[in-house]
Amino acid sequence: MSKENGHVNWMDQIFKEYERDGGLKNNPGFGKPLPESSLSGNIYDNFLRKAKDAGYLPLWIKWQKEIREELSGLVRLKKMNGTESELVKRIDEINEKVRTYNAICPAQMQHRGNRVGKHRNST
Repeated sequence: MSKENGHVNWMDQIFKEYERDGGLKNNPGFGKPLPESSLSGNIYDNFLRKAKDAGYLPLWIKWQKEIREELSGLVRLKKMNGTESELVKRIDEINEKVRTYNAICPAQMQHRGNRVGKHRNST
Protein backbone atom coordinates (compact mmCIF):
# COMPACT_ATOMS: atom_id res chain seq x y z
CA MET A 1 0.00 0.00 0.00
CA SER A 2 1.32 3.42 -0.91
CA LYS A 3 1.85 5.95 1.83
CA GLU A 4 1.61 9.68 1.40
CA ASN A 5 3.11 11.79 4.20
CA GLY A 6 2.88 8.79 6.53
CA HIS A 7 -0.77 8.09 5.68
CA VAL A 8 -2.21 5.32 3.54
CA ASN A 9 -4.08 6.72 0.56
CA TRP A 10 -6.97 4.25 0.49
CA MET A 11 -8.76 5.72 -2.54
CA ASP A 12 -5.63 5.47 -4.70
CA GLN A 13 -5.15 1.89 -3.54
CA ILE A 14 -8.77 0.95 -4.31
CA PHE A 15 -8.58 2.55 -7.76
CA LYS A 16 -5.29 0.83 -8.60
CA GLU A 17 -6.75 -2.56 -7.65
CA TYR A 18 -9.89 -1.83 -9.68
CA GLU A 19 -7.75 -0.86 -12.68
CA ARG A 20 -5.45 -3.88 -12.24
CA ASP A 21 -8.44 -6.24 -12.15
CA GLY A 22 -9.76 -4.83 -15.44
CA GLY A 23 -12.62 -2.86 -13.92
CA LEU A 24 -12.08 0.14 -16.17
CA LYS A 25 -12.45 -1.95 -19.31
CA ASN A 26 -16.00 -2.85 -18.27
CA ASN A 27 -17.09 0.79 -18.22
CA PRO A 28 -19.18 1.95 -21.18
CA GLY A 29 -17.16 4.31 -23.31
CA PHE A 30 -13.80 2.83 -22.32
CA GLY A 31 -11.21 3.72 -24.96
CA LYS A 32 -13.59 6.08 -26.76
CA PRO A 33 -13.06 9.83 -27.01
CA LEU A 34 -15.12 12.09 -24.77
CA PRO A 35 -18.07 13.77 -26.48
CA GLU A 36 -17.46 17.40 -27.40
CA SER A 37 -20.28 18.52 -25.11
CA SER A 38 -18.21 17.30 -22.15
CA LEU A 39 -15.31 19.51 -23.13
CA SER A 40 -17.19 22.73 -23.84
CA GLY A 41 -19.10 25.17 -21.70
CA ASN A 42 -19.19 25.28 -17.94
CA ILE A 43 -17.64 22.20 -16.34
CA TYR A 44 -19.93 22.46 -13.32
CA ASP A 45 -23.04 22.54 -15.53
CA ASN A 46 -21.71 19.53 -17.46
CA PHE A 47 -21.22 17.68 -14.19
CA LEU A 48 -24.76 18.50 -13.04
CA ARG A 49 -26.22 17.31 -16.34
CA LYS A 50 -24.28 14.03 -16.23
CA ALA A 51 -25.12 13.51 -12.57
CA LYS A 52 -28.81 14.16 -13.23
CA ASP A 53 -28.79 11.71 -16.16
CA ALA A 54 -27.25 9.10 -13.85
CA GLY A 55 -29.90 9.68 -11.19
CA TYR A 56 -27.57 11.39 -8.71
CA LEU A 57 -29.18 14.00 -6.48
CA PRO A 58 -26.74 16.30 -4.66
CA LEU A 59 -27.44 16.72 -0.96
CA TRP A 60 -28.11 20.43 -1.37
CA ILE A 61 -30.87 19.70 -3.92
CA LYS A 62 -32.44 17.26 -1.46
CA TRP A 63 -32.34 19.96 1.24
CA GLN A 64 -33.81 22.52 -1.18
CA LYS A 65 -36.79 20.25 -1.79
CA GLU A 66 -37.24 19.60 1.93
CA ILE A 67 -37.21 23.34 2.68
CA ARG A 68 -39.85 23.96 -0.01
CA GLU A 69 -42.04 21.21 1.44
CA GLU A 70 -41.66 22.61 4.95
CA LEU A 71 -42.55 26.09 3.71
CA SER A 72 -45.69 24.66 2.12
CA GLY A 73 -46.53 22.97 5.41
CA LEU A 74 -46.01 26.27 7.21
CA VAL A 75 -48.45 28.01 4.87
CA ARG A 76 -51.01 25.25 5.44
CA LEU A 77 -50.55 25.56 9.20
CA LYS A 78 -51.07 29.32 8.99
CA LYS A 79 -54.24 28.87 6.91
CA MET A 80 -55.53 26.35 9.46
CA ASN A 81 -55.02 28.98 12.19
CA GLY A 82 -52.09 27.22 13.84
CA THR A 83 -50.95 28.67 17.15
CA GLU A 84 -48.33 31.38 17.11
CA SER A 85 -45.96 29.25 19.18
CA GLU A 86 -46.21 26.40 16.66
CA LEU A 87 -45.65 28.81 13.75
CA VAL A 88 -42.61 30.34 15.49
CA LYS A 89 -41.20 26.88 16.21
CA ARG A 90 -41.61 25.82 12.57
CA ILE A 91 -40.08 29.10 11.33
CA ASP A 92 -37.04 28.59 13.57
CA GLU A 93 -36.63 25.01 12.28
CA ILE A 94 -36.88 26.14 8.65
CA ASN A 95 -34.41 28.99 9.19
CA GLU A 96 -31.95 26.51 10.72
CA LYS A 97 -32.35 24.27 7.67
CA VAL A 98 -31.74 27.27 5.38
CA ARG A 99 -28.50 28.00 7.26
CA THR A 100 -27.38 24.37 6.81
CA TYR A 101 -28.43 24.47 3.14
CA ASN A 102 -26.31 27.61 2.61
CA ALA A 103 -23.31 25.82 4.11
CA ILE A 104 -23.47 22.87 1.68
CA CYS A 105 -24.73 24.27 -1.62
CA PRO A 106 -22.82 26.15 -4.34
CA ALA A 107 -22.48 29.88 -3.64
CA GLN A 108 -24.67 30.96 -6.57
CA MET A 109 -27.56 28.89 -5.19
CA GLN A 110 -27.45 30.18 -1.62
CA HIS A 111 -30.24 32.10 0.03
CA ARG A 112 -28.18 34.25 2.36
CA GLY A 113 -30.13 36.87 4.20
CA ASN A 114 -33.46 35.27 3.32
CA ARG A 115 -35.51 34.44 6.34
CA VAL A 116 -38.88 32.81 6.48
CA GLY A 117 -40.21 35.31 8.97
CA LYS A 118 -39.20 37.49 11.83
CA HIS A 119 -40.59 37.15 15.28
CA ARG A 120 -39.74 38.52 18.67
CA ASN A 121 -37.10 35.82 19.37
CA SER A 122 -35.16 36.47 16.15
CA THR A 123 -31.89 38.40 16.07
